Amino acid sequence: MNKVIILGSGSASGVPTISDGWGQCNPQNPKNRRSRAGIYIEINDNKFLIDTSAELRNQLLINDIHHIDAVFYTHTHADHIMGIDDLRAMNYHIYDISGINKPKNANLLDIYAAETHLAEIRQRFNYVLADEKSTEITHRPQLMPKVIQYGKIIQINGTEIIPLEFSGHPIPTTGYVFNNGELVIIPDYKTIPQQTLEYLQKINVNVLIMPLTAVHECLYHASMDINLHYIKLIMPKKVIFTHLGPECDYDAVKELCPADIEPAFDNMQIEL
Repeated sequence: MNKVIILGSGSASGVPTISDGWGQCNPQNPKNRRSRAGIYIEINDNKFLIDTSAELRNQLLINDIHHIDAVFYTHTHADHIMGIDDLRAMNYHIYDISGINKPKNANLLDIYAAETHLAEIRQRFNYVLADEKSTEITHRPQLMPKVIQYGKIIQINGTEIIPLEFSGHPIPTTGYVFNNGELVIIPDYKTIPQQTLEYLQKINVNVLIMPLTAVHECLYHASMDINLHYIKLIMPKKVIFTHLGPECDYDAVKELCPADIEPAFDNMQIEL
């Protein structure tokens, strides 16, 4: 069975926030307690991650996830990337804990991202990349960077992934289409470029996961009205709103959602 787990359903601040607490979220509803955004996907016997949030270790432990085949990055803002060091746990089958001995059948963990995003990872976390030299004799992630090209198909063990460009955020962001619409991940965005929109309108989208950081107008994020506008154009069968900020009380957002649309919560599971 193909499935998705919403590892974290929160925006950059999480809920509650350090500064302002629960915001407009009801603290009595456990679905309002949110870690930073991240998604786990099981599809065609492949296990993928979308982004590596700062809470990645806890998210993987809670959901009993101990193996990943590849990671796909949407962009390099801190809430989407700061858990990258925890990927070293996925490399224990590659190196022993000393970081020296490498089994003959070792495989590196591939990470996929746009060229500008990989450049940022290389600048900030060069020691995690397998194509960079490191003088540290210690255990560290062994990640092989793979540059994506928007609209170009990636094939991984029977799964087809197409990266798409989105805009309106402070930096361009990358969304992903799995198996021609079985699953579509929209990243932080405010506008969908025409070429991307036209592609999404041509395919049959089964499950669409997209961010709703604020219900009302937001400088760098799509509001409820913007999301509903694009949903009407794309016509997916099911929509999940994630990346929910402290303004987005679970029950209040759910009341605003038409049929076949619902807000996410941490550890939510979705069948594809």
